[in-house]
Amino acid sequence: MPTWFWQIMLAVFAVHFLAFAWLACKRRRLASALAAGAFLLLFFSIAARLWLPDCRILDIRLLWLLRIPAWILALAGIIVGWRQRRAARAAPSDSKPLS
Repeated sequence: MPTWFWQIMLAVFAVHFLAFAWLACKRRRLASALAAGAFLLLFFSIAARLWLPDCRILDIRLLWLLRIPAWILALAGIIVGWRQRRAARAAPSDSKPLS
C-alpha cells in the first residue's frame, strides 16, 4: 500500500483515539476507555510501520507487537460495552407507573 494511505490511517486512528478518550472521560465508561486504548495502540502500530518498518523485538515486528494487543482491547471493549448496554436494559426503571 502507498505511504499516503498509511498517513491517512494514522490521522483516522488519532481522531478516533481523541474521540473515545473524550467519551471515556465524559461518560466514565470502561468500554470507551478500552476503545481509546485500542485506537492508541493502532496509531502507534501505523507509526511504527511508517517510521520504524524494520524494528523487531524478539524477532517479531514492532507493528505486530502493538497491533495484537489493540485487537484484544477492541474485543474487550465490544464485550464490556455489550454487557453494559444489556445490564442497563435489564435494570428496573426508576419512573413510577401512571395509575
